[in-house]
Amino acid sequence: MAESLLLAAAPMPQGEADMPLADYLAMFEAALIATDPLFGWRLGQQVKPTTYGVNGILLLACPTLGLALEQVLRFEALVHDLGRSSLLQQEGVAVYSWRNDMASHAVAGALAESVFSGIKTCAEWLAGRPVMPIALEFTHAAPRGSSLASLAGVEVAYGCPINRVLFPAELLALPIPQANNGLLPLLQGHAEALLRERHQTEPAIVGQVRQVVLNNLGEGGLKLADVAQALHLSTRTLQRRLTEAGMAFQDLLDTTRHELARHYLASSAMPIGEIAYLLGYRDPAAFHHAFKGWQGEGPGSFRGRSQRTESPL
Repeated sequence: MAESLLLAAAPMPQGEADMPLADYLAMFEAALIATDPLFGWRLGQQVKPTTYGVNGILLLACPTLGLALEQVLRFEALVHDLGRSSLLQQEGVAVYSWRNDMASHAVAGALAESVFSGIKTCAEWLAGRPVMPIALEFTHAAPRGSSLASLAGVEVAYGCPINRVLFPAELLALPIPQANNGLLPLLQGHAEALLRERHQTEPAIVGQVRQVVLNNLGEGGLKLADVAQALHLSTRTLQRRLTEAGMAFQDLLDTTRHELARHYLASSAMPIGEIAYLLGYRDPAAFHHAFKGWQGEGPGSFRGRSQRTESPL
């Protein structure tokens, strides 16, 4: 009975056969009630890379665990809409955090445990060896009668500000023995295409422009004419299509830069000057001015507040 429930509630890859989120949560809750408080962790122990569809296959092409984890963050939306992950490294310790967007649901705690168990299980499957974290921290209260620490083999803390696992940063360099590096660009392209398909309600021209922007931000000042040339359109035609879609090029460029800036500042230790360069700013002061206009505070202030709130060590 328990084994069949584990298999039934296993994470489903996104795509044509998506399970409605409400149905998945209802099935997860039924399985949790029928088994015990450790159901979430044991569910995560059932997964392997291929459980996650194209995103899982992409992991098999990565040369190291660190690169594989980067793909998890980059393409998480292909696997589920339950929450989102981030990764930080500080003083030899890596911190993988997960924002639970189902925090108000009855299964929120077990769901978070299943995510971290699945990450650990996949990492060990890829590396072909045990991967031991330093500590696990969850926002939910300790389940009554739960002995997760003995099952997970690591100290577990509850009632914490965020869901996260701490582990030695050196584990990110572990090689993946079966990696096929030659397939990585092809699989990344496929995953990018699937992500675009998940935003079909967005006018096609907006998605096309955003992709060109993402591919060329680091090359300096990106102009409408540059994007038009990349899309094999005249500048006037591109301007007209964006207007018909209700979008101005500068707004789209600024929105894309703002989103990337927030991601880099909150989820990496990359110097602010380097972030400015990656976003196409040759003058860091110009980036500071732009970010303050978008966010209402400077990039340094935003980084400090975000990392204190979301991923403090």
